[in-house]
Amino acid sequence: MYQKILDEAMAELKETEFKELFTKEQMKKKFATDCQLETDLELLIPEQYVATVQERLNLYKELDNVETEEALETFEKQLEDRFGPLPEETADLLQAIRLRWLGGILGLEKLTLKFGNMTGRFAAKNDSPYFQSEIFGKVLQFIQQHPKEVTMKERNDKLIIRFDNITTVRRGIGFLSGILNEN
Repeated sequence: MYQKILDEAMAELKETEFKELFTKEQMKKKFATDCQLETDLELLIPEQYVATVQERLNLYKELDNVETEEALETFEKQLEDRFGPLPEETADLLQAIRLRWLGGILGLEKLTLKFGNMTGRFAAKNDSPYFQSEIFGKVLQFIQQHPKEVTMKERNDKLIIRFDNITTVRRGIGFLSGILNEN
């Protein structure tokens, strides 16, 4: 938590006080340093797949430290080598990591995937340069192109995006990836 607060404070200083010192290339960063995921889906390593509690806890800790696609693929291959084919809940758990990463790239601080819908809360404050960024432009363009499936509104001074009929993590990834791939 301390590191997250420190990172946010540093990013804010780079955008305001020391703006002239940092070029756009130096400021290539996520607008949300971490995207939390809340869901009613089963995303876990089941007891039938990894029998001991301690081993499952170690795997969760290891997974928590994965930060790149390559590392996630390596983690997945190691699981399959040690324990066999991934159960659906575990495959979905790994996909949830990718969903969180996409959320962070899009500037979302929290994704909620419940009751067949997905909502995302933007991390940026109302006066943030995020709302003039290319990423936010892609979000707006995606909403305009998919008005029946995606809506946006403001709640408690935070911007919320809602995707309808999202019943799986993979479908959520498809929508967030679609935002980044739209021209």
